[in-house]
Amino acid sequence: MFNAEISRALIAAADLINTAEGLKSAKHTPDTLNGVDGLKTFLGEREPELEWPSSAANRKQLEKVRDLRSSLRDIWTSAPITEPQELEKVNELLQGVGTRLVRGEEDGESVFREEPIPVSSQISDVMTATIAAALAHLVVAEETGRLRICRGDDCETAIVDLTRNRSKLFCDFGNCANRAHVRAYRARQAALKNGGASSNGRTAARSLSKPSAAEKAEELSRPTSASAVAAKEFRDRMRNELMQKRSKKAKKG
Repeated sequence: MFNAEISRALIAAADLINTAEGLKSAKHTPDTLNGVDGLKTFLGEREPELEWPSSAANRKQLEKVRDLRSSLRDIWTSAPITEPQELEKVNELLQGVGTRLVRGEEDGESVFREEPIPVSSQISDVMTATIAAALAHLVVAEETGRLRICRGDDCETAIVDLTRNRSKLFCDFGNCANRAHVRAYRARQAALKNGGASSNGRTAARSLSKPSAAEKAEELSRPTSASAVAAKEFRDRMRNELMQKRSKKAKKG
């Protein structure tokens, strides 16, 4: 969906958020970034292309990386980014970050790309520049809705949806998706039972039939809060406006 650098940075950002203490698939997990050794472990597990050496970890950098983690958590929980105050959170990470053009390779072909220039060579600044540049790309492309918190019950895991059809709703830490499907199935059965007395046999038979994949996806992706409803309405409106513009261009052509 995005180039390798952006995808790599977004995944690393979500992984950083998930080092915090919290619930992952209904199981409590401790803060794994609670010491210099924890930071070294985190950095050592990242893809080498990020160039985040674990040898750069120290007490001062640990505190700065923990601050970065907190800022990223705020951005993830605010997504999709549609308001000025939400945009400012990304701008704060971008302060002092520059860009330069570099030559790279993609699918065997030479390409030019923008590369972030961090404020300093300190690992916290390098991490901030890499992640902030990726987030800026999402904002410009109006794709910040891909920054999500797992939809599973009792789960606070940050995820980034890099699928083409924006279908990733659950984390990979446990069985959040299965538990959600079971919950939805039981809700359907309860609704059938409560309304069964007034339903004829044919209606009941249809209700008992297994839902299609599209029906499952629609049910699981349905907004569950006022903010989520507002965000969905905004995205739908923007999508409709874009389709109208494309239609007008096609007619002119």
